[in-house]
Amino acid sequence: LADGTADENPETAADFERLLASSPNSSEIWILYMAFYLTLANVPAAREIANRAFARIEFREEREKLNVWCALLTLELKFGSDEALQETLDRACQHNNPKHVYLRVCEMMEKQEHSKTAEMFEKMCKRFRDKKSVWIAYMEYLLKNKHNEEAQNISKRALLSLKPYKHVETMTKFAIFMFQYGNVDKARTIFEGLLVKYPKRLDLLFVYLDKEVKHGEIARARSIYTRVPNPNDDTLRMKLNDKQMKKFFKKWYHFEEQHGTEESQENVKDAARRYVEQS
Repeated sequence: LADGTADENPETAADFERLLASSPNSSEIWILYMAFYLTLANVPAAREIANRAFARIEFREEREKLNVWCALLTLELKFGSDEALQETLDRACQHNNPKHVYLRVCEMMEKQEHSKTAEMFEKMCKRFRDKKSVWIAYMEYLLKNKHNEEAQNISKRALLSLKPYKHVETMTKFAIFMFQYGNVDKARTIFEGLLVKYPKRLDLLFVYLDKEVKHGEIARARSIYTRVPNPNDDTLRMKLNDKQMKKFFKKWYHFEEQHGTEESQENVKDAARRYVEQS
């Protein structure tokens, strides 16, 4: 107190109580207070601090409360039983958006490499089967851990559970994860299928192209660019209007500026001229 550092580096319960007296809505202080008791191996006291936080933090501060709930769930993951974790999870869902709570718990379990992570993802997807974000999170978890076949099965289950208008984004995310975690051929198959099914979706085409470039496949990306305006190539039958084609040629030209030559840039201009003449 004398040198003024107690508020910056609280070291006692009294230090934390003083900080909370002036900032009762700060989840950071409450969580540090919980951590303080955990360093003393006093798990019950840390739980009690969390419960005090729920009572003290104003009801409008939803994010601050959720942060403390997540801290308590982390505590139960590390030091509690399966029953205590489930009880805390159920309580957290009563006071917060349940889907967000489950997503955070799955994220925590994944980071801790918990043995029941997949089980929690399954539980989440059954409870929120009509929410694309839970299926997307589960697919990424499986692909990240090289469970490619299981991820493909989950993608099929997702399409059966989700409304049709959610299919495009779900499968786009799946393809992106495939690129990211090594199953590139499968990712290409998904993107090509999406573009055939949704030939007016320029945004999907751009995501596909960006992933090829990021993956270092410049020649393959150039091949895709070339196929779009080519009337003799029916492998990619995009149905883009003039405004979309203008964006397409602009992006293609920028691609050639970065990765091509003056000759390849001229090829883009020639392709644009041919398109205008044929329109």
